[in-house]
Amino acid sequence: MATMFGSNQKKHVPAEPVQRVAAPVEESAPARPESSNVIGKGTVIDGNIIAEGDLLVEGTVRGDVTTKTSLMIGANAVVEGNILADHAEVAGRVKGTVQATGLLIIRSSSMIDGDVITKNLNVESGSTFNGRFQVGGKVETMAKGAESPVKKDAPPVGSGGAFVR
Repeated sequence: MATMFGSNQKKHVPAEPVQRVAAPVEESAPARPESSNVIGKGTVIDGNIIAEGDLLVEGTVRGDVTTKTSLMIGANAVVEGNILADHAEVAGRVKGTVQATGLLIIRSSSMIDGDVITKNLNVESGSTFNGRFQVGGKVETMAKGAESPVKKDAPPVGSGGAFVR
């Protein structure tokens, strides 16, 4: 029986093979490790951490934290030691020097007691810190046990209170 638009029978149309082409890889982009690390809420680590990939800290670390990529310090996290990362975002408490060779974001919930050394800085209103800032230029990382590269005669920017924009 024919319908208004043809027969009820469906015609079989062979599917054409799909060719998949790999997207070109940009040679200028640095290879990022495919690993990410999480220090969960309630976890306490006594000792230094060195990570190759991204690192999220939600617990407590009593030691230095170093990563070649991105570091996120959660709002309830505590780090009692120095921080060194390519990019970092601090929303919790840090007692030590915070260094980022790229961008450092200081969230409104953060409390930093120590110097901040970074190439680029973004500070939210409401954050609290006590220390000195060195922003811009090339960030020279500190050697283990070395003194902070922030100039001693530099005024303590934001010392003793909250930063307000």
